[in-house]
Amino acid sequence: MFKAFKQFGGLPKENYVLFIGKLVTSMGAFVWPMLTFFMTTKLGYSDTKAALILSIETLVSFPFCLLGGYLADKYDKKSIIIIFDLIGVSCYFISSIVPFSFWTIAIIFMGAVSQSLESPAYDALIADFSSSEQREKACSLNYLGFNLGFVLGAAFSGILFVSHTRLCFVLNGVSILISTILIFFFIHSSNKISDDNKEEISHSIYEDPVDNSINAFKILWDRKTPLFMIFIFVIAWSSSTVNSILLPLKLKSLFNEYGATTYGYLSSLNGLTVILFTPLYSLIMDKVDEMPKTSLGMALYISGMIMFSLSNNTKLYYLAMFIFTLGEISLVVGASPYMSRRIPLTHRGRVSGASSVIQTILASLFQYLISILLTITNSNYSFIYTIFIIISSFFALLCMLLYKKDKEIFPLLYKK
Repeated sequence: MFKAFKQFGGLPKENYVLFIGKLVTSMGAFVWPMLTFFMTTKLGYSDTKAALILSIETLVSFPFCLLGGYLADKYDKKSIIIIFDLIGVSCYFISSIVPFSFWTIAIIFMGAVSQSLESPAYDALIADFSSSEQREKACSLNYLGFNLGFVLGAAFSGILFVSHTRLCFVLNGVSILISTILIFFFIHSSNKISDDNKEEISHSIYEDPVDNSINAFKILWDRKTPLFMIFIFVIAWSSSTVNSILLPLKLKSLFNEYGATTYGYLSSLNGLTVILFTPLYSLIMDKVDEMPKTSLGMALYISGMIMFSLSNNTKLYYLAMFIFTLGEISLVVGASPYMSRRIPLTHRGRVSGASSVIQTILASLFQYLISILLTITNSNYSFIYTIFIIISSFFALLCMLLYKKDKEIFPLLYKK
C-alpha cells in the first residue's frame, strides 16, 4: 500500500497545494449530496418537481461553462478561481441566513454557477503544473483529495441535515474560503511547466500551442476521437448524476427523512473506497491505456446501477456502491488525463468549457427525462434505472470500438 501512495511523489509542489485545496473544499461540501432531500423534505417538493428544478438549473448553467473556459484561456487562472470562489462563498453564507424557500435554492444555484465558472481554470491549472507523463498521477491525486474530504463531509451531512441544515451551508462556505486562501498564497503561475521546456519533459507534440483564434470546436472536429470521447465521458458522468437523483429518492421512499442518513453513509463509503483503491488501481493499471480504463469504468458503473435498481436491501446497497465506486475510479483515472494529452495547451480552458456545455445539456435532458418518467411510471425507480443502463451500455461499446481509431490519430501516445 505504501508503494501505491509513493507513486504520487515527485510532482511539482503546486499539485499538492491543489490537492489540499480540493480536500478542504470537499470536506465542507455538505449541500449538494443532500439537495434532493432538502427540496423534498424541507421544502415539501414532489419527486418530479425536485428533478425538474435540478434539470433547469443544469441547463441554465451551460453558458457559464463556455464563459469559464474562455476566461481560463484568456486571463490568469489563479485570479479567476479566487474571484468566483469568493462569490460562491458569499452565496452559501447568504443561503444559511434567509428563510428556507425557493430563494434558498436560487442562491445555492448562484453559488453553483460561480463554481462552474472557475472549474475550467482549476482543471487547466492541474495540466499546467504537470507534464504529459505526470498527468494521470496529478489528476488522480486531485481526485483523491476530493474524496478524502468528501468521506468525512458526506457522513456529517447525513447527520447534520435533519436538525442543523443551516450549518451545512455555513461549513460549505468556510471550506471554499480556506481553499481560496491556500490558492492565493501558494499557487504561482510563474512556476508552471512552460512552453519552452514542455517538449523536453513530456515528448508530446499534441499539446503544442496553436493559433489562439482557432475555435475550440474546430480543434475537436479535426482530432475526431476526443470529440466522440467527450460524449462517452458525458454519458458516463451522467450515469452518476442519474444515480445521485434516483438513489436518494428511492431511499426516501424506503426510510422517509432518515434515508438521508443512509445516503450519507453510502456517500462516505464512496469516498473511503476512492481513498483506499485509487492509489492501488493507478499502480496496477499504470500500463493500461485510457480508453480501456474508461470502458471498464462504464461496465462497473452499469453493474452498480443494476444492483441499485433491483435491490431493496440496505446491505446490498453498500455492495452496489462499492462496485459503482470502482467504476468511478476507473473512469477518472482514464478520462482525466485523456483530453489534456490530446488538446493544445492554448485551448485547454475552452475545450474544458465546451465539454462542460455538452455535459450540462445532456445532464439537463436526462434530469428532465427523469422528472417525466417519475410522473409517467408513478416513481418506478427500477424501470427508470433500466433505461439509463441501456444507454450507458451502448456508449461503453462505442468506447471499445473507438480505441483502434485513437491509436491511428495519436500514435505517439501509444509508444510505451
